[in-house]
Amino acid sequence: MQREQLSIPKIVLYILFALLVYALQTSLFGTWSIRGYHLDLLPALVAAAALLDGPVEGVILGVTVGLLYDVGFIGVDGLYPLFFLLFGFIAGEMSRLTLSGSYVSMLLMTAFEMIVLGLVRYFAYLLPQTGASFGLVLRQIIGGTLLSCLFCVVVYWPMQKLSRRFADR
Repeated sequence: MQREQLSIPKIVLYILFALLVYALQTSLFGTWSIRGYHLDLLPALVAAAALLDGPVEGVILGVTVGLLYDVGFIGVDGLYPLFFLLFGFIAGEMSRLTLSGSYVSMLLMTAFEMIVLGLVRYFAYLLPQTGASFGLVLRQIIGGTLLSCLFCVVVYWPMQKLSRRFADR
């Protein structure tokens, strides 16, 4: 089995795009609330990279997004990079075996990722620290996931363009 070439310029552009999305999310989108739900597009970056390019890109962008989460959000230190690394790898492998790099596949993977991330966040941080109600947290998880899935095209379209641009080389 032959190993595909890793495109360093594409990875750098993906990381820069992740930084841009993070900056917009923490500044502009962080102040927006639609019916009490906040927009979170960072998980969609990992799903898009893994589904469009494979597990290596998914892992690299997963670690990047996880570090950005650790920098900007409260939680268990080191949990986010590990979670997104594992998710990037699994989603990348699934894209090679069963899923296509289509928008619908990215929506499904992003929704699954965000629900699992919300549950991990609840059981690792919210429940032990605050004793938050599971019903309220589940409502926020599902509402935030649906809102983010509505805006996933903002992430998918530029990443698809980048992926196709570097695939031709």
